Amino acid sequence: MISDSVPWKQECLKIAAQLAKRYNQKKWSERSLFTLEKEVFLGLFALRKLMESNKVTDAIKNTKVELAIYPANDKPITLLNQHKFPELYDLYAGQKESLSYWDICNQFIHSSIFSPFVPVGKSLVGFYIASDRAKKKKLYYIQLKILVEMLESVGNNYPKHIELTFNEKAKEYKVSSA
Repeated sequence: MISDSVPWKQECLKIAAQLAKRYNQKKWSERSLFTLEKEVFLGLFALRKLMESNKVTDAIKNTKVELAIYPANDKPITLLNQHKFPELYDLYAGQKESLSYWDICNQFIHSSIFSPFVPVGKSLVGFYIASDRAKKKKLYYIQLKILVEMLESVGNNYPKHIELTFNEKAKEYKVSSA
């Protein structure tokens, strides 16, 4: 449980700024790929913890973003071949699907497939991602700008009103914030 959200939100804004700089990065070493992965995972973990701790408004929690999805083809997707994901999904049959911030965080946090997309000679533009549960059905593609926007929107979100309603059946409070 996060009690003081300010340092967490400041960290989200810091990570958003670091990721935004990746648009212009042309050289990618093993170290820079590690640092990128660390930034992404720490940022999305922070987002999820802030949402779990009710430190953002319901509007942020319920925000949905449209992502590209690619269906799995007929080849089995396993621990030993998932790194060859371009062969395992139909990358020419892309469709759109809306995911909430919460679901996007979970795709990353529980990812079996995580691959930055850096076209040859270009900068980072996004990520291919699939959680351990989703990978058998589909692969997601999320643009870098969406991750930056998510981190910025959560980092700048401070609820002004919180309402607690006790749920007698669940014996727990439901928190709503605006």
